[in-house]
Amino acid sequence: MKVWMWPKSSQLNFYNDLLSDSLSDAGMDIVDLRHGKLMLKIGGVKSGDIVHIHWMHHAYQNDNLLLFIVKSFFFICSMLYLKLRRVQLIWTIHNLYPHHMKFLRMERFMRSLICRFCSKLIVASESIKSKVMSEFGVPASKVFVVKHGHYLGVYKPKGINFREGYNISEDADVYLFLGAIKAYKGIEDLIEAFNAMKTRQTYLIIAGKADQEMLEYLENVKDTQNIRMELRFIPNEEVADLIRAVDVMVMPYKEITTSGTAILGLTFKKLIVMPDNDFIHEYFKEDMVVSYDPLDRNGLQNAMKAALNVEREDNKPKYEEVLRELEWSAIAQKIRNVYQGWG
Repeated sequence: MKVWMWPKSSQLNFYNDLLSDSLSDAGMDIVDLRHGKLMLKIGGVKSGDIVHIHWMHHAYQNDNLLLFIVKSFFFICSMLYLKLRRVQLIWTIHNLYPHHMKFLRMERFMRSLICRFCSKLIVASESIKSKVMSEFGVPASKVFVVKHGHYLGVYKPKGINFREGYNISEDADVYLFLGAIKAYKGIEDLIEAFNAMKTRQTYLIIAGKADQEMLEYLENVKDTQNIRMELRFIPNEEVADLIRAVDVMVMPYKEITTSGTAILGLTFKKLIVMPDNDFIHEYFKEDMVVSYDPLDRNGLQNAMKAALNVEREDNKPKYEEVLRELEWSAIAQKIRNVYQGWG
């Protein structure tokens, strides 16, 4: 079975590499599908092959409406070509909508149309499945739930002492925000909440590459006492040591479907603070997450305080049990079943 995967691998996230490798281990031929300036490079695709795409919006989206329409037309032609060649088009819907979009009506039209062209859709939770069915008018029989896998053994420690590098004592309490820094991730709320509850012994590390809007905001934050900012892409070889240096990971996202960073925190058995959402209930068990009502003005601040109390208690969350459910071999078999029509 030949599967044309777009993308097969990514320098920004190991998810695609782990998925592709696990599918290869399950006996499938995984080919890297390339994207040209206007069309998918699908000339080599044959009847019976599978085209599996993860982030569709890269193929049609543009901030210029005319180019958006032109790219959308060519992408529709690509999908029509695949349908005529009797090639299965599979879409893993990671987000209901892209985080950046300028033309909402066009986005909704394109994503609804893509759902119709796709043979099957894959989502990472039951809650996303319900949203996809409702938003794009998709029948339940077309949508398959396959969870996001863990990151066990992926990020290796190198012995970097981040606490020493940031001049943070070993007995201090440290929060971490890790990942690309964009407006929808709630950094402003995080800094405000931290400054409202911090003590001499509490620190916040903000680590990740910021877009221009957030970079300007962070450069103008007035109260940065006990805040350490590492405004760059964190290389894979530094991730494990950075996470191990902290007590709690904070993800005050304003939009959440599935969070790879939360699963990364789960993999490292770190307590997580995030807004209450369906994703938490499907992936985590007791004492793994401290959630809060995002409409509560003091919700994040109180959750961060509560997290330290949970961390100090001698609780033993069932991490191994949860991580077993996220084994890549099992995920590969489920996706293979989707490909073959077994569900």
